[in-house]
Amino acid sequence: MRMRARAGGFTLIEMLVAIGVMAAMAVVCWRALSFVADRRSAIEQDSLEIAQLLRAFSQLESDVEERLPDIAMPARATAAELPLSITLGGGPRGNQLEILRTVAEPSGPSRAVHVVYRLTPQGLVRTTGSGDVLLLPKAAGFTVRLYAGGFWVEENADRRVRPLVRATALELGIDDGSGGRFVKVVAL
Repeated sequence: MRMRARAGGFTLIEMLVAIGVMAAMAVVCWRALSFVADRRSAIEQDSLEIAQLLRAFSQLESDVEERLPDIAMPARATAAELPLSITLGGGPRGNQLEILRTVAEPSGPSRAVHVVYRLTPQGLVRTTGSGDVLLLPKAAGFTVRLYAGGFWVEENADRRVRPLVRATALELGIDDGSGGRFVKVVAL
């Protein structure tokens, strides 16, 4: 008996199986690319929020470092532990930090500027004589603590350091509203 020689190539069933496997791989790859694109946009948003937070902390630190020296300040009603150029006040949404700082003028001597950090429904705002700047749009809380006498003191608490000791640092805390809390310690 004679056997018929089989023609070269694939059968229809083999082609359908190959196309089905390629379609399944395409769906898996498309889902993976979609996931990567979604994560990329989330990472970009997180990076933007972190950059805003770093700028806000940098501005806070700069304002504290450039504060007026006590010798240049008239007596003010401030916490005894704080320098005369820094005042803390409570508000309905958290603490309010007031700083008298120096600003160098290009045409002559430096001048004093009153800077206020406060929390509004829009977020953390920095106010100067020239207007308001929204530093952190999503900030939900702003707290300030003092480091004096070897421990942290809540500014709005009734207990003070006894005997009176000048604060050596401020702890600035910002809550982002979604459970995150960011803290910066600034030396005085």
